Amino acid sequence: MKRNVVMTTLVLAIGIGLGMIGSQLINAQQAPPTKAKGVTGKTVASLELGPQIPELQGRYFRGRVVTFEPDGYAPVHSHKERPGFVYVLQGTFSDCTSDGKCVEFHEGQAMTEGKDVVHWPENRGTKPLIILAVDISKEP
Repeated sequence: MKRNVVMTTLVLAIGIGLGMIGSQLINAQQAPPTKAKGVTGKTVASLELGPQIPELQGRYFRGRVVTFEPDGYAPVHSHKERPGFVYVLQGTFSDCTSDGKCVEFHEGQAMTEGKDVVHWPENRGTKPLIILAVDISKEP
């Protein structure tokens, strides 16, 4: 009987320890990146909006083609003052948030990025991810 109690206690202790290690690994994986990895972008069009719409002085309507290498990602960022949308030209776009959730968008799909969006994109695939990102920005 004493041996069963000791074995049960030992198994519970090991299980709790492994559970704690596992949760630390999961939390480490969910930490938002603060720097980009394997990402290149090129502005393909930009229009100064002030002459078009005076209320938007200092803003640009901008289109960029952005490439994410496999395992590439951009840092966590907000769209509070930079609404836009993303259209997936090639690959799979994983849109990740700090609550640990990632939603995938595939070739031919689009997503919007409004003022409440705080996220980071990732390429979890094996081929380059190429997107068209269109936004209203303070940068041309």
